[in-house]
Amino acid sequence: MLNNRKLFRLIIPSFPNFNIYSRIAIKTTAYGPVCVGTMANQLKNWDVEIIDENNCQSKFCPKTKQGLVDHKKLQQLRPADVVGFYGSLTSTVPRIFELAKLYKDHDILTITGGKHVENLPEESLDNNIDIVVVGDGEKAIQEVLVNFENEKSFHDIEGLVFKENKQVYKTPARELMHNFEDLPLPEFHLIRYANIKIFPISRIRGCNMCCEFCAVKDKARYATPVRMMKQIAHLVENYGARNFFESSDHFAPDKDDAIEFCRLLEAYQKANKVKIKMTVQIRLNDAQHDDLLLAMKRAGIHNVCIGYESPIDEELIAMKKGYLSKDMQAWTKKYHSYGFFIHGMFIFGYPYKKESDESRVTNEISIEEKVKRFKKFIFKSRIDTVQLLLTIPLPGTELRKRLEAENRVYDIGWEYYDGQFPLFKPDFGVEPEAMQQAVTKIMRRFYGVQNLAYIIINIVINFPIMLIPSAFSLFSMRARYLIHVFKKWYRFLFRNQSIRFGGHFIVKGWFKNFKKGKFTSILNNAKNKLLSNLN
Repeated sequence: MLNNRKLFRLIIPSFPNFNIYSRIAIKTTAYGPVCVGTMANQLKNWDVEIIDENNCQSKFCPKTKQGLVDHKKLQQLRPADVVGFYGSLTSTVPRIFELAKLYKDHDILTITGGKHVENLPEESLDNNIDIVVVGDGEKAIQEVLVNFENEKSFHDIEGLVFKENKQVYKTPARELMHNFEDLPLPEFHLIRYANIKIFPISRIRGCNMCCEFCAVKDKARYATPVRMMKQIAHLVENYGARNFFESSDHFAPDKDDAIEFCRLLEAYQKANKVKIKMTVQIRLNDAQHDDLLLAMKRAGIHNVCIGYESPIDEELIAMKKGYLSKDMQAWTKKYHSYGFFIHGMFIFGYPYKKESDESRVTNEISIEEKVKRFKKFIFKSRIDTVQLLLTIPLPGTELRKRLEAENRVYDIGWEYYDGQFPLFKPDFGVEPEAMQQAVTKIMRRFYGVQNLAYIIINIVINFPIMLIPSAFSLFSMRARYLIHVFKKWYRFLFRNQSIRFGGHFIVKGWFKNFKKGKFTSILNNAKNKLLSNLN
């Protein structure tokens, strides 16, 4: 009977370059593949394993000389009947195609799904992928595996794009899921060789915003707060989890439900005497909702990731962010007033939209002025940590369509689509190398080696000075003020500076990628090709 069981292997492909996500990737994993793998694991005759190539910490994981997962040995150890690939991140697509060829050479059925491959399904079919799943993957993967097991056609399964006898077939679209209550809770034990310290969870799929640069276009769909709390309780009680990342694009598009979840989280921690750390992604203008911020604080949600994108109004308008820079400082101050640790995410070099006469661009701003505005805003806002990426014209976005119509997108491989490299012709005749150098200036100013000197000064000089009024406060039994002073010093004068000093080494490794001669040559060829097309 055991010989009749089949194996479905789901692969999260490795990043092609060292980037700002490399360090965190060895502590966590992607949420979607775990959900899909969990559903596949419900099938009677199937075993499931998930391989996260960015988090293969175990000494038992077979590796190549280059340090990558050795899939040939993996297939010898445990032959997979069907192999799936997580295809949401554009920069990992070349790795998917590389592995797909390896598995197709062993006559294995290959499947992929995710935002990138959804928007370019035929590209995948031309690169050794048999089936592209469009939309939610939980139900689709079950149906595909059952049909494979029974040697049936895939034509009756909704939401697929596949080839048969060199003919491409697209089945009718699958209706997006809205009821998440009946889904099994994600099972992280399906991930082999990983060491997960930060567990991803999610309550919301889709996003109600329509940012030009984003490939997520379907409206937000919500699981209930109770469902979310069940996920956390399951992970705390079965995996010993204490640190979570809420991976939804927007934590609180439905404010009342978000507040209810915070109340449940607060009550769970008190009842079970556990302390949970949680990071969420939230909109900057949610600072207007004091009831939400208070509920988050009481629930122990201390870390917020905020997509500021830009402090320049012209760029915010082009992005369709829905607000302008005049309110950004005040909203940031509000988050700080509630004690939130802010990770600010920015996009540099966003292309303006041309005016109707298409002869010039609205409100031209020099690259030097852009750098100045970014630096001023970041430091004036006292944002705790910063992520600054170059603009990425992702497939399926309005931004890419606009730049392609203007013939500005460079012919550069997907492996460079991670925010470290210039990918299109910038505005105002600026060279793409200058855009990258501008990002370098801002990031090195924020994550510079000078932070080590600040740490020493803050320990040797600032801390003793701050203790003087605190000593009087202690003498007068005002211990609360003493604690307040210490927390303020620890956060802004020690913790943040320590993180920034550590970030210096990440940024240093990050920018080494751009200096490599290989990309310089690729960029020059892409610029020349684009110029010849214009002529």
